[in-house]
This record gives sequence, structure tokens and C-alpha cells, in this order.
Amino acid sequence: MNILRAANAATSFEYNCDLRRLYPWPGVSDPLWGSSMASVRPDSATTPHSHDEEETFLILSGAGRIDIDGKSSDVARGDVIYLPRHCRHFITNVSADAPLEFLTIYWGSPEANARMERMVAASEAGRSDREAALAK
Repeated sequence: MNILRAANAATSFEYNCDLRRLYPWPGVSDPLWGSSMASVRPDSATTPHSHDEEETFLILSGAGRIDIDGKSSDVARGDVIYLPRHCRHFITNVSADAPLEFLTIYWGSPEANARMERMVAASEAGRSDREAALAK
């Protein structure tokens, strides 16, 4: 059974927020997508940035304001935000005393896409070998 307890989880300070990377989980699972739990400190905002992956945020607690390519909107617990690749984005915690916590899931990076192509090619090569063996 694989359980990474929150009390034992490593966090880092990235993009101006506390970030706990979830997947890929070394030695356990290496999916073609990644995920992290993020916490923006009170009266703070993540660093504006963009990247070559698609991403979604699921707000777990708190309230904030998301800015995507210069357009902004209030967000709160339960909201889901889609971020297209290359969009410039950041999220602001509007609370003076509570963290803004969210789950981020990202996919479609060039590295992940190349890995998927290799997996498909290997699977197709394996299928061709099995089909040839069955035809004999």
C-alpha cells in the first residue's frame, strides 16, 4: 500500500507558493500527467508565468483571484480553472489570514507527448510480433 502522509510530505517554495508535488511519484507511478498541491500564503500571489503544458486548478480552500492573459475573475472552494498552454497566469490569495489551497494537474508537455509516442510505438511493435506469431 502506498500512502504519502501529509505530515511526511516534502514541500518546496516555487512560483511564490508552497508546492507539494504528487505525481509523478518516484518508484510508485509515472503517468503522462503531473499534479501538485499548492498553497498561496495570505495576501500573496503566485509568480506570473506560462508554460508549454495545459493545466487545471481545483480550488480546495480559501478565496482568490485568477488572472489569465490579463483577464481576471474571483475564485473560491470547488471552482475548477482550465489554463491553456502558453497562457500567462497567476493566482492571488485575497485573504489576510487564511491560505488559498488548490490542486493543480498538468499534461501535454512536449516531453510527455514524446513519451506517449514511444509507448504507442512499443505497443504497436509488440502487437505486430504477437499477430505474426498467431498467424503461423
